[in-house]
Amino acid sequence: MIFVTGDTHRKLDIQKLNEDNFSEQTLMGRDDYLIITGDFGGVWSGDSADDDILDYHENKNYTTLFVAGNHENYDALQTYPVKMWHGGLVHEIRDHVLHLMNGQIYEINGKTFFVMGGATSVDRMYRVEHETWWKEEEPSESDFRTALSNLSRHDNKVDYILSHTIPESVRRRAFEPIKEFVDYESRVEKFLDEVIRDIEYTKWFAGHIHIDRELIKYRIRIVFNSILII
Repeated sequence: MIFVTGDTHRKLDIQKLNEDNFSEQTLMGRDDYLIITGDFGGVWSGDSADDDILDYHENKNYTTLFVAGNHENYDALQTYPVKMWHGGLVHEIRDHVLHLMNGQIYEINGKTFFVMGGATSVDRMYRVEHETWWKEEEPSESDFRTALSNLSRHDNKVDYILSHTIPESVRRRAFEPIKEFVDYESRVEKFLDEVIRDIEYTKWFAGHIHIDRELIKYRIRIVFNSILII
């Protein structure tokens, strides 16, 4: 089984993963997965202060996979070992807590998953670099090249796309009445515009916007509190 949910923000929105709300977890094993679509926040302090939240995830029955958001400690993420997992590279945070890296494609339970995390923090001017904000929240040009190369090897076709934010063109159309959702530009969202234009996919899951909404026209599901089975 594979489930997907939205941002957990360290402990701030972790209650969605309790057994009352996510009862299916009692039937899951290590070869079952929960995917968090960014702003995981478990790697934040970069030291033993992270142990409590990471042990919480490690002690679940299932394996936790997460996409990077714009609220992650990218300095700390880079200290974790990289390994090959299900056809793509991951950061191994714990034995059963894995960071799905930008531009990678994974084959899980017979399905392909393309990942491009990151987003633009619209409040970055109020944050402190390397303490509460990291410029790496925007994927690098190297990430984009890796993504295009991997997608080409899969004939520009995958089953699922996992991202933190959504394509810029979709965001501007879907949230046009809400000024703070449209009045900024994002390098990763512009790249995702290329992805939605050129790549065949069945379903796209994203977080970031802190709502649960189906964008039927684009086959995009924005998740926050929902926990959906794929």
